[in-house]
Amino acid sequence: MSRRRRSQRELERIFSGVPPGHRPKPPAHRKPRKDAKVHFQAKTIEGQLVLKGKFGFVLSEKTGVPDIYVQGDTLRLAMGGDRVAVKLSSSSDPSRPEGEIVRVVSRARSSVVGVFRKIRKAFLIEPENGGEPVRILDFKGAHPQEGDLAVVKITQWPTPDSWAGGELLEVLGSGAGPGMELKAILRKFELPDAFPAAVQAQAKSFAEEVPESAWQGRETFFHIPVFTIDGADAKDFDDAVSLEDLADGGWRLGVHIADVAQYVSEGSDLDIEAYRRGTSIYFVDKVVPMLPTPLSDNLCSLRPDVARLTLSCVMDINPQGRVVNHRIVESAIRSAKRFTYENVELILKGEDGANAPAPVTDAVKKMGRLARLLREMRFKRGSLDFDFPEAYIVTDAADHPVDVRRRERLESHRLIEEFMLLANETVATEMRKFPFLYRVHERPDAFKMGKLEDMLKALGVAVPPGFHQGRPLVLQSVLESVKGKPIEGAIQMMILRSLKQAVYSSKNEGHYGLASACYTHFTSPIRRYPDLIVHRIIKERLRQHLSAQRQEYWKTALADIGLLSSQRERTAVDAEREYMDLKKVQVMEKHLGESFDGVVSSVTSFGLFVELNDIFVEGLVHVSNLRDDYYVYDEARSTLRGRRTGRLLSMGQRVRVRLAAANTVKRQLDFELEPAKPSPGHKPAGRRTNR
Repeated sequence: MSRRRRSQRELERIFSGVPPGHRPKPPAHRKPRKDAKVHFQAKTIEGQLVLKGKFGFVLSEKTGVPDIYVQGDTLRLAMGGDRVAVKLSSSSDPSRPEGEIVRVVSRARSSVVGVFRKIRKAFLIEPENGGEPVRILDFKGAHPQEGDLAVVKITQWPTPDSWAGGELLEVLGSGAGPGMELKAILRKFELPDAFPAAVQAQAKSFAEEVPESAWQGRETFFHIPVFTIDGADAKDFDDAVSLEDLADGGWRLGVHIADVAQYVSEGSDLDIEAYRRGTSIYFVDKVVPMLPTPLSDNLCSLRPDVARLTLSCVMDINPQGRVVNHRIVESAIRSAKRFTYENVELILKGEDGANAPAPVTDAVKKMGRLARLLREMRFKRGSLDFDFPEAYIVTDAADHPVDVRRRERLESHRLIEEFMLLANETVATEMRKFPFLYRVHERPDAFKMGKLEDMLKALGVAVPPGFHQGRPLVLQSVLESVKGKPIEGAIQMMILRSLKQAVYSSKNEGHYGLASACYTHFTSPIRRYPDLIVHRIIKERLRQHLSAQRQEYWKTALADIGLLSSQRERTAVDAEREYMDLKKVQVMEKHLGESFDGVVSSVTSFGLFVELNDIFVEGLVHVSNLRDDYYVYDEARSTLRGRRTGRLLSMGQRVRVRLAAANTVKRQLDFELEPAKPSPGHKPAGRRTNR
């Protein structure tokens, strides 16, 4: 069973480029814009190397530069994920450039996880994610067996003439199992697991409960109903909400967040470890927390019927849904109820089953009305809504994965989402005159918007005037126009991939996806280091400690904190996704040879991706598996058409596929398309793709 977290986290993840339940497609060539030739006059282009077996692509951050194909001996200089410099081949097609790696700018990893092999006199580790083997130069006393999973630390980087070499760090063992698989993921992404002894000792040094003396001088909210709304199996309750009526027909909304900064002081062992981790990581069957459990699951967790220290953002909202007054205070609460999303959903539907006092259920109903108003206002200003379902794994009694299902967003998810978004925005606006850490999402570049516009038109989607300017309201209208149609998911994904990633920054550049001029992360300090930093700065200001000297310190420190936190977030997302993909493949292993109904989610030059209806997985029908015809790829329309049969394959199309392979090493599903009758009146045309 997967742990259910805040729906706001899924919304933020979407603007980080990876919606829940979806995996990124392998890179396909991108056409350059008309002025892209200036980039090709440069001696080298830098980018990230993505390996695909014996070849790879270098992905440049420069606008309009297509992915650069690399192969041959120079590919052996680098490893997957490395940042490399590529010299372009003068003879290659500018729209499909090729090149050779001339140097490695920076390494992505210092260790490799793979399978131990003995080939003649050589001892090797074959990386799980492909790429060249790594020679074991020093066994460090370990005795791995053939086929064991092991971790090797790189001490000699690869050259065109030799593989990388290193020392054996750890032998994970053979065989499968959740513990082994997860350990391999943690080692692959160089993620921490157990806390250092000093950190654990510091976490245990605090009293298990909050004494009355601790909330002296704080504003207390013991007199009003305050409660939490979380997933059924959540333990780290970092936010609670309250609602009071105002005389003018408006509301006083309280968003009360665990005061983690009270316990994690700057420069402490706890703080250093939290900074190193950056975020909690939520795998299917395990959480790797940012803070030790005595804090994350107890002292900082807003559990019911016990006093907890909080930082509260209290907002007075008029009947039109606008915040007309607010205050941010150090506070204390005692949660009256620990709701699940399902409990709240029943109340919002007018049904019983939450077993809560009348004042609490009345507050929930009023919150539902307020959340709908806030949501309506947010969309009016242009906020985007990508309504992707979340994937969750169903396990049997032995914790083996048996099914993958969609978890749809409920009204209760949206309720909490709106309140957290409003608090984040209110806090950011309040602190904008001070050094601060923002969550920023830049506007998309015109090149990507122009290409997206062409693709949408080719698919028959009505595109409003001025689309290429990337105004949020225009994108929103396109999303609304395809809602409920088979192509909806594919269009959402196309738009999402045209947007930039949200990051943490000391410079306020607004949040494009939320159509917000000023935004931060304030609401999850138990599991996100940036939120803890935001709390620390707010408390310094509230206590009159934000001196000129401290402001200068924060101006310098926040840039590095934002950069590292953004990197840690991306690593966590990649690790969570890979483990989820592994579980999906394990579910499908039991269905080899079976047929399923699905929808084409994407069409590329090398095949089409199909999302199944009944099991929430996605797999590839490679062009080599389209054996019934000779298929021609139309890049402008993102379609494949059979030259002989005229069979057209396009996004949003319903198809039936057979599962041909389930590869747990590559985390990949391969489908074959079931035969279809030829369409009448077609004319052979075009050329077959060579990919």
